[in-house]
Amino acid sequence: MVVAMSRVKQEQLRKRRNNLLRRHNDFWRLYSIRSWLIMEMPNGRIYTYRSNPEIVAPTENEMRLRAQPTVHRTPLDYNPDAHRNLHIPKPPIFEIPRRGKSFWDYFNTLESSN
Repeated sequence: MVVAMSRVKQEQLRKRRNNLLRRHNDFWRLYSIRSWLIMEMPNGRIYTYRSNPEIVAPTENEMRLRAQPTVHRTPLDYNPDAHRNLHIPKPPIFEIPRRGKSFWDYFNTLESSN
């Protein structure tokens, strides 16, 4: 399905796509983090990025067999509306007990009785 976009939206998409690809490259260049990216544009064109062209992306099975667990993300992990329905309970009300008789209160009662 081809989505008709205004020229402004097309330009925003182009800039965001290029920034995303550049940031993937920065992860590789600055931190030696390997990454693989596949994006399908609304017009059907596919863009790919491989930080190291000789290394293919790991398969599902290879990810399962790794010592470190794989972290999967979906759009729901980045949904800004997710916190709107979050119920935050009211904080508990602490009652501060009245101050008991202190030394000075006791001393004042002795003076007033004299």
